[in-house]
Amino acid sequence: MQKILAISSLLTISLSVYFLIFQNVYGNGIRNNFGIDYLPPLNLNDTSLSLNVEFQPSMAKSNTNEKKSLIFKLLDIDKNITYVPNLYTINILKNDFNNGKITEKVFLNGSFFSKNGTLILQFDSNKTNYINNNKEIHKYNIDKDYNGKVIRSDENGVIVIDKPDLDSGVYHLKVNVNLTNATAGLNNKDIILKFDSYLSLGNILDMDIGSHDKRLTILSFNDKIVGYGYDQQSKKISFEIPFKYNMTRIEEGFIYIHMEIKIPNTFNEFFNTKEYLTTINGIDHSKISSASVSVDRYSNSSNLTVHFILDSNSLFKLTKEREQHPEENSDTTLRFSLQPK
Repeated sequence: MQKILAISSLLTISLSVYFLIFQNVYGNGIRNNFGIDYLPPLNLNDTSLSLNVEFQPSMAKSNTNEKKSLIFKLLDIDKNITYVPNLYTINILKNDFNNGKITEKVFLNGSFFSKNGTLILQFDSNKTNYINNNKEIHKYNIDKDYNGKVIRSDENGVIVIDKPDLDSGVYHLKVNVNLTNATAGLNNKDIILKFDSYLSLGNILDMDIGSHDKRLTILSFNDKIVGYGYDQQSKKISFEIPFKYNMTRIEEGFIYIHMEIKIPNTFNEFFNTKEYLTTINGIDHSKISSASVSVDRYSNSSNLTVHFILDSNSLFKLTKEREQHPEENSDTTLRFSLQPK
């Protein structure tokens, strides 16, 4: 017997969840979240369970080796209890941008067990985690054939990811959480919770323009910054990120773009400018939406921040523009520019 449960996301996005009694629970979160996602709680015998997935940190700095983690935690929302699943089966696809095309490639695929319920996949480019007191390394390598073997965490729930490296971008997570009778205590049979979501690991890029005093910081909350530059003559700053112009997803309202550029008060040509000319895909931002660009001069006296924010309506207009002029918009990126007016 199958029941359809209507539920609301903690992030105010309504989703559909299908509950096959005593067997499977499906949670479909087809949206782009910034570094953290609380998938909508599933009500099982009056127990509300939600999968928390989180990147730490939520944004990665370009050209910097730093320890990063992807954390999974199954929570009882009402009692604030972390369950200890029998198994996490995780399949992750990552958007790959190459030669002007965006494709989904397998990033990670394996079965994992965490002793305390919280699973921490730790990506360490410097390999500092390979030494521990127990001389036992709990690690995973995508190139190795584990033949269905379950990889167990250390006492802290950590599994070191030997390969691949974790980089900024959009990740498609398909997670099966298996609860056994002893663990779940919810009914007499095993339960498999099936979650599907997109998660973004943001990108921070420092850009020097001639001197350290003119260092700009560009932040992308959605994807990796794949192109950037500064034109000395026109004083134009430009940058871009990969973007799939998928009208179906845009119309469903699951995509939200947020970019920032921070300008220090030592960069006089920009900091002291009263007005800016800002474009998105070569179009003046006001023709897309008056709210798509905003300038914050007051939150921090040492720099000003220019925000580029695109909701579904703005992305819909940009996609229609591309369809009308395909010869001028053959790439798969979103392009932003800023210059004194």
